[in-house]
Amino acid sequence: MKSVTSRLFAGSPRGGFTLIELMITVAIVAILAAIALPAYNSYVIKSEIRAAQSDLLALSLGLENRYQRTLSYPTFTDAQKANTDGIREVIANWSPSATNFYFKVEAVSTSSYTINAVGNTGSRQANCKISISNKNEKKTSNCKYVAGDKWL
Repeated sequence: MKSVTSRLFAGSPRGGFTLIELMITVAIVAILAAIALPAYNSYVIKSEIRAAQSDLLALSLGLENRYQRTLSYPTFTDAQKANTDGIREVIANWSPSATNFYFKVEAVSTSSYTINAVGNTGSRQANCKISISNKNEKKTSNCKYVAGDKWL
């Protein structure tokens, strides 16, 4: 008498994957990962730069808004540690979204300013510097995936 198990699988081929099929699948996944990972890193870095640029524009807009009311820019040097009344009103509603950048305002007179976003040490943007002036001059330097000194 034959067992029940032997009758069920007597003429049917065994199911499952062969080693070749598994190796081909792993190779395809590795190739896709090799292509996708650098593209993803490029996307993340560019989005960090764009976030810093939008933060610079927002701070610049606040400075221009104050200039329209008082006909002078506040003089200060550090947008994140300023104590003067002029800068307090400018940065009161400004909250930078770019966490990999340090924002510094160079306003040596009441008629001009330059705002810089400098990549934090240890971040992917450590040497990146993005700037905008009261004349709307926009520059970048040492930023990955940015050609020349143009903004994205």
